[in-house]
Amino acid sequence: MRKTISLFILIMLFVCTACSSTTNTNQSNALNSGEYSAILPYESSDSRIKHASLISDTDARIRMEEGLMELSKDYFSPNEVAYKTQVFLTYDELDATDGSRGLLGTNRDDNPNGLNPSPDEGFDTGNGTVTGAVVLVDLYELDWYADDNLQGISIAMAVNDEITDEDGNLVEITQERMQNYLEVTAGHLVSYMRERFNEISSNVPIYIACFSLGSSEDSLGSYMYQGYFDGSQGEYSTLDLTWLNVPSTTFTEEQESVASQFTEYQQTMSTILVDYSYVVGQARIQEDQVNELKITITCHGKSASELLAIVQAARDELSVFSSTECEYIVEVLSDDGTYALISRPVSSTESTVLVR
Repeated sequence: MRKTISLFILIMLFVCTACSSTTNTNQSNALNSGEYSAILPYESSDSRIKHASLISDTDARIRMEEGLMELSKDYFSPNEVAYKTQVFLTYDELDATDGSRGLLGTNRDDNPNGLNPSPDEGFDTGNGTVTGAVVLVDLYELDWYADDNLQGISIAMAVNDEITDEDGNLVEITQERMQNYLEVTAGHLVSYMRERFNEISSNVPIYIACFSLGSSEDSLGSYMYQGYFDGSQGEYSTLDLTWLNVPSTTFTEEQESVASQFTEYQQTMSTILVDYSYVVGQARIQEDQVNELKITITCHGKSASELLAIVQAARDELSVFSSTECEYIVEVLSDDGTYALISRPVSSTESTVLVR
């Protein structure tokens, strides 16, 4: 019996060691298993100013970075690395305003590292040639460390899927032409970073995922293409990770069953109180599967009893959603702000009120 207990303890110690093998100085603890830990003290890069000026929607920036973290797990294990951000692609590296020589500028004689098409050459969209095209909007960077040593880099390339021509018309970039641009641009970016920074040797793998900001009202953006560079050569493949507004025409067409369930939930919740409650959502879809649905209920409760009633209904009515492969998160807003958060995790039919 004693030998069995000792063996069990040894196994548990091995498992715990394997699950927490990252040993960076002052590393925080991840919120949940399978998530990345931050390295503390957290050092904010001055590139955050550039990000905010280029993409004003905070939710879009958070979506893009969370998506990059999720996609990076296929290449950099959360059990083996922790993260810093924008260690190399600082404000000065990115900025191209007023003729600066930043990566986000156009490729020209006095800015040979610019990643946007040259203003002197037309950009072939697949639907016509456009001069002065701005395809690349921003670059987000996550840096992976173990034992305080750089182990890899992940970069999100935020791009426009439509560009404006000389007559002010929007021209859509075809998938083929976009992939061609992204492969060439990703290769240039990797070469630049390896030559520019001594710490980024050929032994440091670089993962690049391309995020389309989305041009339709239904879309909240999508990751569409990726490249992984281990050394100088890149391996490319398509991605299918999309965020959509709910309800929307596109969501109903692509996810008929979930859209129908959402409509039923929406109709029930909108009539709980005398004053109409607004119910909207955002869905994350990967490989044609809704794996996260965030719902926001905006109500006008006048008393604690009214607010309690709508929170109880919001929790109980989540049973209308049949899929257990999706995480459901409901935020109940009153006139004074967030009143409650409700969660139903993956593989569960039970919903929990987290905050009230």
